[in-house]
Amino acid sequence: MNKKLLCAALLGGLSIAQVASAQDFDDRWYITGAAGMNIQDNDRGTRNAPFGAIGLGKFLNKNWSLDGELNYQNPKFDDNQDANWSQYGISLDLRRHFVTDGRNWNPYILMGLGYQRSEEEYLLPSLLSPGNRKDGNLAAKVGVG
Repeated sequence: MNKKLLCAALLGGLSIAQVASAQDFDDRWYITGAAGMNIQDNDRGTRNAPFGAIGLGKFLNKNWSLDGELNYQNPKFDDNQDANWSQYGISLDLRRHFVTDGRNWNPYILMGLGYQRSEEEYLLPSLLSPGNRKDGNLAAKVGVG
């Protein structure tokens, strides 16, 4: 209970500190989207898979923004194309924008932490019946844009 109260107090203090500072940036909420290809390593026995992501973010100041993002992908197994291995997750990402006045595009670097959940279908060789495995892991990501 004390941890929850402490977190709430810290977040409340951060929001007040932000209001007190002079604002010279666009602080509206924005929607993020991403699409790409997840390149699987050879030990997984799966094919490369497209992924999609959608998120919501907000600038904290002129050079920093914070995003929450949801992602999904569904790689196919090499030996059984009908079995699914769904992966989905959530992350909190911090972006450092390199803003230059007069330029209408600004590169950024991204670093984030999140949670990635996987649900795998497989056939049990001895029973010839389907099985399921569910697992979750801490995930980290870096990016540029």
